[in-house]
Amino acid sequence: MIKTLDRYILKSFFMTLLVVSLSIGATIVVINMVEKIRYFIDNQVPISLIIQFYIYFSGWVLKAFFPVFIMLSTLFTVSFLARKNEILAMKASGLSLYRIASPILIVVLLLSIGHFYYNEYLYPPANKKRVEIKEFDIKKHSKRRYEQLTNVYRQISPGYFYTIGMFNVPESEGKDIKIYETENNSLRKLITADVLFYEKEQWFLSDGIVRTFNESFKDSFVVFDTLSIPDIKEKPSDLAKRIEKPEDMGLEELKNYINLMRRVGGPYYREAIDLQIKYSYPISSFIVVLLCIPFAANPRRGGIAVSFATGALIALIYFVLFRILQSAGYNEKLPDFIAVWGVNCLFFLIGFIALVKARK
Repeated sequence: MIKTLDRYILKSFFMTLLVVSLSIGATIVVINMVEKIRYFIDNQVPISLIIQFYIYFSGWVLKAFFPVFIMLSTLFTVSFLARKNEILAMKASGLSLYRIASPILIVVLLLSIGHFYYNEYLYPPANKKRVEIKEFDIKKHSKRRYEQLTNVYRQISPGYFYTIGMFNVPESEGKDIKIYETENNSLRKLITADVLFYEKEQWFLSDGIVRTFNESFKDSFVVFDTLSIPDIKEKPSDLAKRIEKPEDMGLEELKNYINLMRRVGGPYYREAIDLQIKYSYPISSFIVVLLCIPFAANPRRGGIAVSFATGALIALIYFVLFRILQSAGYNEKLPDFIAVWGVNCLFFLIGFIALVKARK
């Protein structure tokens, strides 16, 4: 009987989730399409390419709005069960609200884990294709500017950096390179070369000079035909890679970016907060469900609509506060742990107390 009951509740939940996701997702897609229709017409974008773009765009909708879909689906499912007195009948048969809600809570927890995996491993590659379509096919930007780079600047470590006058990404070859090593704001070594090339997972310079400067600024030099540079860790494709928004990066990609900033002495505080948000945001699906179930399952004076509105309002407050604390963390007004996890901890506690105090 209990297994049948679980199947009944979950079937209602998943059907509602499907309807909510498709209806709200389609609305978001249509609104975006109306905003961009001028670009499609002006640039004569084929319909097949527009469809492909919005297939990838729907992936962003799922990433950004999945907790909202979960929240609304839970409110609808539990409210409908309560309106039809089915929850009352379940309680009369000896089942507590905890037992009634447990299949939804367990499934949402699993969906939160799936949402995390989707955000960090499935979404980033698809999103890059969406961005490529937007840049090269809709806005008609030239791909050549991402293959032929000029005036490249990279830092290897604090006081240790290099510049490349021109670099051809497909051929993995550059010209006019200079490598600087400084100490106490004074130049200690300068390597200049006509050609830079990448071969066998390593960078090489050819036709260059190594100049070394002592404390009295007198220099000595050595001419070389070929010189390997193992300190440059980037690959040719990395030089052409644009710095994406942290929310569009995968987990490993963002970790690598933070490690790079640590190595070169660059700023990474905002990115460190975004890294923690990648773990905390998917959990919001579970927390809003924990908040909504007690209100939807026990309609008070005013009917189900009031309970539904109350649960939705609390969930809305949750997401607003989440973004406010995130912004405060970016500006270093709050410690990063509180900025990222403070709202989750607070509302988990509120949801747990509300579930305990709800009429069983």
